This record gives sequence, structure tokens and C-alpha cells, in this order.
Amino acid sequence: MINRSTIRKFGFDLFHEFGDYVMLLRKTISRPDNIKMFWKEFMKQCKIIGVESVPIVFIISFFIGMVMTLQAAYMLEMPMVPRSIIATIVRDTVMLELAPSGVGAIIACVVGFKITSELGYMRIYEQIDALKVMGVNTYSYLITPKILATLVTVPALIIYSITLSMVGGYVISLMTTALSPNDFVTGLIIDFKPFTLWVAIIKIMVFSFVISSISCFFGYTFYGSTVELSKRCTFTVSLNCIALLVFDYIITAAML
Repeated sequence: MINRSTIRKFGFDLFHEFGDYVMLLRKTISRPDNIKMFWKEFMKQCKIIGVESVPIVFIISFFIGMVMTLQAAYMLEMPMVPRSIIATIVRDTVMLELAPSGVGAIIACVVGFKITSELGYMRIYEQIDALKVMGVNTYSYLITPKILATLVTVPALIIYSITLSMVGGYVISLMTTALSPNDFVTGLIIDFKPFTLWVAIIKIMVFSFVISSISCFFGYTFYGSTVELSKRCTFTVSLNCIALLVFDYIITAAML
């Protein structure tokens, strides 16, 4: 049975963790001591976070577009409905939700695990302490490049995902009689609202910051064994997905 003391302790621990999270973010906002080292680490993180995630984003996004087109065509098998509406539904659904949230959740799992495990192993083998002894600002050297690299590469991955989903839908229009390629292209163009794209971009930027900052926090503040690190990484991935859903609701409710 959960008593008041347990709830009180949970609330205290939650606010304590949140305070540590805010303090860590504040320490990352500083000028790097060595621009050359910072730039090298930033490019390394762009490769790890962005380039290495391209294959999985390609596969998922392409099939999302294909499946969405087939499902929309199945649901709109009515003679009164123009076939181009199928592409319009696919466009808006992918742009507003499936790409930012769906593919974003996959990226959150992959990127979150990588960041947390990297910083966690550095903590286990005392590499972070060694950097501090050498006078290196570990916050600006280890955390800031990861956050900035995520803010640069993840939006690019999501835009890449949206484009691939549209291509996947177009491929289905070539393979099926549900709608013609001309109808699909017409549906992509008709009644397009730039505001929809802005909502997607805002979601992407918020999600990128949330993914990277939470992963960096739980990796940097880790103390324990390799077995405990695997549990920490799993917890971070779960928390990233929950945070994405919460912020997805907040942004959607505020802007749409």
C-alpha cells in the first residue's frame, strides 16, 4: 500500500532530479575553452547522432508513406470523394504527427541510448574525472556538442523522413489502382498551409532539445556498474518517449 511518506519521498526526489537537470543545463551554457576541440567533438556527434541514424529513418519513413497511402485509400473508397484527398491526408498526417512524433520516438530511442551509454561508460572508467583534473570544462566539452549536434541533425532527419514518406506514397500510387500518380501529386499540393510545416518544425526543435538534454543528464550523472548502466539507458529511453508524448500534446493543443 502506498502511504503519504512514500508519495512525499517520490515528490522530493522528483524535484531534486529536476533541479539537478536545470543546473546541468545552466552549466552547459558557456563558451568552450578550446574551439578546435569543441568543433571536432561537435562533428563527431553529428556523425554518431545524424549520419548513423539515416538507414533506419530511411526504412521506417518509406514504409510509413506506403502504409498510410494504402490505409487512406481503403478508408476513402467512396465515389463522392476525390482521390487526391488521399494524398492530402497522408501529407498532413505525416507532417504533423507521424514524422515528428513517430520517427522522433525511434530517434529518441537510438540517440538517447547512444548518448547515455557513452557518458555512462566515461563515468565508469573515470574519464570524466580525468578530464576535470586536466582542467577541461566537461560540461561544454561533452554535453554542449551533443545537444547542438542533436538540434542540427534531428530536424534534418525528420525533414528527410517527411520527404521519404511522400516518396513512399507516390510509389504506392504507381503500384496500385487506388489512385493515380497525378492524383497523388495534386493532393500533395492542394490546400497546403505553410503553418502546418511551422508546427512540425517547432515540434522537431523541442523534441531534439528534450531528447539530447535528458539523455546527457542521465548519462553524465550516472554512478554505478555496467549492469546498472544498462538499466539507466533503458530508463532514459522510456523517459524520452514519455516526454515526447507530453510535449507533443502541449504543442498540438497550443498551436492547432
